[in-house]
Amino acid sequence: MSVTSGKPEHVATAFANAWNRHDMDEFASLFASDANFVNVVGVWWKNRSEIEAAHRATHDTMFRDSRLEGDISSVVELAPGLAAVHYTWTLTGAFAPDGSPAGVRKGILLLIAQEGQSGWRIKVAQNTDIVPGAIAPAGSKG
Repeated sequence: MSVTSGKPEHVATAFANAWNRHDMDEFASLFASDANFVNVVGVWWKNRSEIEAAHRATHDTMFRDSRLEGDISSVVELAPGLAAVHYTWTLTGAFAPDGSPAGVRKGILLLIAQEGQSGWRIKVAQNTDIVPGAIAPAGSKG
C-alpha cells in the first residue's frame, strides 16, 4: 500500500501521478478505507473499494489515455493532522461516452487529508469541473 509522508499536499501530487500511470492500485491506496469521494457529476462513492472500482472502470475506458496536470492551489490546516488541499487541474486525452475526444477539461479537486501512522491519506474528496464562461453573481455590499 502506498504511503505519502511529509506534507498533506503530497496526496494531491500522488493522486495525479497514479492517475497518469493509470495505476488504480496505487490510486486507491491514497484513500482511507472509509473515504468518501464525490466526482464532478455528483456520483458519491463511500469507501475505498467503491472509489477504486469506479476509477478502474473509467481508466479502462474514457480515461485510458488521459493526463492530469495541475497545481496545489491551497493547503489549509483544519486541525493537527488534518488538512484541506485544493488542487487545480487540467485534464487532456479523455474520451466522451460516445468515444469521441472529450477535449480539455479544467477543475478543482478538494482533498481532506488525514495523517496517520503510515502517512497522509485522503478521507474526503470533492471534484468540481470549472465551467467555461460561468461567473458568480456579484455579492451585495451591506
